[in-house]
Amino acid sequence: MRNLYCTPFVFNATSYEEYRDGRCIGKGNVSMKIISKTKDVDGNWPYKFAFFHLEGDLPMSIKRNFGIPVFGIAKGDILEDRIQYGRIPDNVNFNDPTDPVVCNIFSNKTCIRFAMMSPLRIVEFYGGFELIGE
Repeated sequence: MRNLYCTPFVFNATSYEEYRDGRCIGKGNVSMKIISKTKDVDGNWPYKFAFFHLEGDLPMSIKRNFGIPVFGIAKGDILEDRIQYGRIPDNVNFNDPTDPVVCNIFSNKTCIRFAMMSPLRIVEFYGGFELIGE
């Protein structure tokens, strides 16, 4: 997983599943790309963010452009079965329920998951990587 950590990528998603309260509330086929680049940012910690752009059809409610903080390997960004950018915050009330706060990239390289708040829900995209690295 270290070779994918903080590395730009393009992921072709062909299907999705959306969950809320442990229940599937939507699923189906999609034709979309998830494009990611990690960049250093000036200002307060964290100093690095993973920026995402979702291109194509989005039958679920999720932002097309957003950034998620990268905390670092020493702070638990690489887990046994996935990379995790961002964390679920203590404050569960967010102004924008379409703004992802966590991204999981699974080691099987066929699933990318985003978590959104207010209400807490996840969207899993299934497919494969078109490009890893620039």
